[in-house]
Amino acid sequence: MGYSEHGAHRNGRRPAGRLPALANAEVIGIEVTQAIQNMRHEVQLFEGKATVVRVYLDPKSLKRNTRVRGELVVAPEPGAPGQYITSANEVVLRASEHPSLAEQRRDASLSLNFLLPAPPVGPMNVQLKRLLVASNGEDVPILPAGNTAVVDFVPGPVLRVRVLGIRYTDIKSPTLKKHAPDVIHFNHLRSFLTRAYPVTRVEWSQAVVDSPSNFAPPFSAPLPDGQDPLWEALLEMLHSQLLSIRQADVDAGWDPRTHYYGLVADDVGFFRGAANNVPSNPDPTTVAVGPCGKPATGNWDWDRDGSYSDWYAGHELAHTFGRHHPGFCGQDAFDPHYPYASGKISSIAEDCIGFDVGDSALNIPMQACPHERYADLMSYCDWQWISKHTYDGLHKRLVDEDQQFAP
Repeated sequence: MGYSEHGAHRNGRRPAGRLPALANAEVIGIEVTQAIQNMRHEVQLFEGKATVVRVYLDPKSLKRNTRVRGELVVAPEPGAPGQYITSANEVVLRASEHPSLAEQRRDASLSLNFLLPAPPVGPMNVQLKRLLVASNGEDVPILPAGNTAVVDFVPGPVLRVRVLGIRYTDIKSPTLKKHAPDVIHFNHLRSFLTRAYPVTRVEWSQAVVDSPSNFAPPFSAPLPDGQDPLWEALLEMLHSQLLSIRQADVDAGWDPRTHYYGLVADDVGFFRGAANNVPSNPDPTTVAVGPCGKPATGNWDWDRDGSYSDWYAGHELAHTFGRHHPGFCGQDAFDPHYPYASGKISSIAEDCIGFDVGDSALNIPMQACPHERYADLMSYCDWQWISKHTYDGLHKRLVDEDQQFAP
């Protein structure tokens, strides 16, 4: 939480006569991130988006392993009145073989992480002001070099999305049981878009609607030649339904920039997702659908937050913003400009590390997403997050839609 500079100095003064655990500590890097970033801050930061400041430390003359927390001050410019923020975590400074900068960037538990308490706006000067021993609050001296970073937050686009849960009937059930997405899948999807997409905020709407009368499981019956006419027919039904609902909403005064997505519960069958188009030019009339459920063992078991609706929908919605498959893990390759090997979210040279700011309401922890493991959400690979390539592409299309379709 934030508090005044005066209070921080008064309450945090080290008791007289106590020897510090360290001679000093050096800040070897400060990284301000919202979804993905490198140490050169080459990924644009957007006003209003949840932001974490990561501080990387190197202890000097450490006599023993010491757990510390930090206090950061943020201000619009150097020397201006600022707000103090305490770190969201504590880290252990190791007496020997302390993790390198690269190791700290790839593991959120190794960096001091500061979640900005208010939506950031404009230029910002961030400085690690104090480092404290967690057990007793004594000060750890900080070398002055490198403990400050200056970044700029610019206005970002708004993502407007309406998610419609599709209620369908299991005609093979003796009771003709109806199925619709649980609320957890809407919540995870909304949270993911807020955290991963390059937007200032998400304007969100959701509802549950009845499916067309002839939409029912089974959802797939692939033929030997790889075609699946049953799935294609059901997919067209849902696309048509979404387009019809969207048109009625826009005629009634809804914002024409709103993207529509259908959510199908996998209770009695998996419904493979797809968009009705991947538009080469801005076109918010493009719609998409996809499944939702809990990841099963052996099927996306890397996803441990209780719902796969989030990244799956992030992929399909990105199609509606013109994003193609990069061509990895068994998919077609229609994005000839994807720059990273094996579908990963960055390269060694660019060295962008993904960062999920988390969502405490959904028990989703803050975590780093190193490019050595994580693949872009437009691929079919496991361990998905968003790359700078996709982040930048989505940002450009969102801005273009704002300019062309603003009511």
